[in-house]
Amino acid sequence: RRTNSRRWGPYHRAGQPAGSGAGAGAGAVDRLSALPDALLHHITSFLKAWEVVPTCVLARRWRHLWASAPCIDLRVRHSSFRDANPPEEFCDFVDSLFLHRDASASVDTLRLRSSDDYVGFDEKDTNAWIRTAISRKARVIHLVGHRKGIASLDRVPFVSCHLKILKLSYARLDDRILGQLSSSCKSLEEMDLKDCLVTGPGIVSTSLKTLIMLKCTFNWDFSITAPNLVLLRLITPSVRVPSFTNFGSLVTGTIILDDSLLCDDFGYISDDDNPGYIGDDGDFDKFGFGYGFPEGRYGHSHYKDNYDYGSDIDSDDNTYEYSEIANDAKYGYKGAKLSSQDGKYGGNSGRNYSKILGGHNMLESLSTATSLELLTDAGEVVLTRELKRCPTFSNLKTLSLGEWCMAADFDALILLLQHSPNIKRLFLQLKLNFGMRKALETGIKLERRSFTCKDLRMVKIKCSKDDGRVHTLAHMFSANGIPLQCIYVRRSGNAHLRGQKFMRELGKQELD
Repeated sequence: RRTNSRRWGPYHRAGQPAGSGAGAGAGAVDRLSALPDALLHHITSFLKAWEVVPTCVLARRWRHLWASAPCIDLRVRHSSFRDANPPEEFCDFVDSLFLHRDASASVDTLRLRSSDDYVGFDEKDTNAWIRTAISRKARVIHLVGHRKGIASLDRVPFVSCHLKILKLSYARLDDRILGQLSSSCKSLEEMDLKDCLVTGPGIVSTSLKTLIMLKCTFNWDFSITAPNLVLLRLITPSVRVPSFTNFGSLVTGTIILDDSLLCDDFGYISDDDNPGYIGDDGDFDKFGFGYGFPEGRYGHSHYKDNYDYGSDIDSDDNTYEYSEIANDAKYGYKGAKLSSQDGKYGGNSGRNYSKILGGHNMLESLSTATSLELLTDAGEVVLTRELKRCPTFSNLKTLSLGEWCMAADFDALILLLQHSPNIKRLFLQLKLNFGMRKALETGIKLERRSFTCKDLRMVKIKCSKDDGRVHTLAHMFSANGIPLQCIYVRRSGNAHLRGQKFMRELGKQELD
C-alpha cells in the first residue's frame, strides 16, 4: 500500500543532469533488447513457457521473440506446489502456444511433467505435445512422470533424425519404443532413464554415448549394444540386471546393484530424486554417500544415544594418513581381528539368490574404462559370478569398490588389482553390518596373492572405527610396494554399537 501520492520517477543527484546514468527513465538505452536473438532465447530458456509468452509486452523488440523460443518448458509441480502460477486452462494454453509459434522455428527442447490433475491435462495431451515437438525437429525431450503411475508413450512415434537427448522418468518403454530408438533415432547420443518400467528385450544404438539407468525395472532379459558408448551408469535395477555387449569405447562406468530388488515380481518405484555417485574428481568426502551407502547411516549428528552406547556411535572422524592410526592401541596393527564375528559382515538376509538373472559379460564389457565404480554390498551375486571371467582393465586409472569384494581374505580385491596394472587411484568402502547374512565366497582360486600396480599412489579407505580390516589392508598394500604414506583412512561411527542399538530398537518394536 502506498503511503503517499508521489509517483515513481528517476532519482537525480545534485549536479547530475536529467537523462544521465542508469535508470534515467525514457532517455535510457534498452541494452537488453539490443542483445542478439540467440542470447535472448538462452535467457528465456530458464523460464516456464507461461512466463516467456508475456515478454511480448516488454518492448517492440520482444513482440515476436516468444514465438521462436527454442525451449518450451511445461513442467508443473504437483498440486501441493504453486509453480509460478501456470494458466488455469493449461491444455488450451499449450495448444495455442504450438499453434501460434513461428512455423519455421524448430522446437529444440521440450520439458514437461505429465499426469497432473491440478493443471488439467492427461497422458493423451502429453503424447500429443511430444509428437508435435518431434515433428518440429526437437533435439531434447525431457518427460518427468509421476510416482502415482507409469506414463505410457504408446502414441508417440520416436522417429527422428534430430533427437539427441531423451530423458524419461516414471515412464514405460516397450518393445515398439525401444525398436524405434534403435532403428529410427540415428542421432540419439544421451538417454537418461529414472524409475522407468522397461518391458522390451533391448536396445541397439551406434550413436549412443551416454546411458544412465537409475532404479529402473526390467521384467524381461534386457540387453544393451552400444559400441560408441562413453559413459554408463546402472544404479540398483529391479527384477533383472541388464546384459551388455560391445562397449568398446567406454570410458566411465558406475555399477551399483542391490540383490534385494532382484526378484520375480516388479513394482518398485523409488522416491529418491537426488542420487549421488563418486564424481570424476574422486571427492573422498562424497565417497560412500551414494546409492549403496546412504549418508544417514553414517550421520554427523554426534548425539548421545538413549542406550548409553557411546557418543561416537554415529560420529565421523576426519581423514587420516594411515601412519597416524597404525599403532592404534584399540585395534593394533599386526594380527588385527575382524570386529564382526564369524565372518558375518554386510549383505542381505533370508533371500534365495539362485534365480537372479542378467548381467552377463558385465565386467568384460567394462574392460575399456578408465574410471570404474563397483559399489555393492557384501554377498552380491552378479559381480561375484562375473569375476570368474575377469578381463584385464588395461586403461583403468581410477577404481572404486564396495564391500562385495572384501570377503574371503580380499580375494576379489586382489584379483581386480592383478588385472588393473595401470591403476593410479583406489577407493575402498568397508561396510560392517552385524547379524546379517554371511558374505558369499567368490569361488576364485588365486595363483598368487601379490599384485603389481606400479602407478598406484593413492589408496583411500572409508570404514567404521571398529573395523580392524583396515590394518590388514594397509599391511597387504605395503607388502606389494605401496608406501603407507599413500594410504588414507576416513573412519565413521562405531558399527558394533550401531548394530547393538539397531537390534535393541528392533526388539522394542517387536514387543510393542
